[in-house]
Amino acid sequence: MPKTITLVLDDELAARLARFAEETGFDAAGAVDHAVRSFLDGEDRARLTTEALVAAAREGHAGTIPGHALGEDEMRLWLLSWGAETERKRPRSC
Repeated sequence: MPKTITLVLDDELAARLARFAEETGFDAAGAVDHAVRSFLDGEDRARLTTEALVAAAREGHAGTIPGHALGEDEMRLWLLSWGAETERKRPRSC
């Protein structure tokens, strides 16, 4: 069921909303609905991405074999050398 809310906007944001609504054919309520949905969808994607990265990092960390993990500094130096005349060879653990 739809829920009505009161929203107080400063002059600049109200003008931006009016321009957006005019350019897209939304009325003010439709423009706010679109903006809130877009924002929340982006937040959901960011949260899911973060959760997936944390899970992958935990899985990767738990699965490392002693002596086969690559340190951050060594990885950074290898990546920064890509395309250079002095490009480093791929580290053994990669």
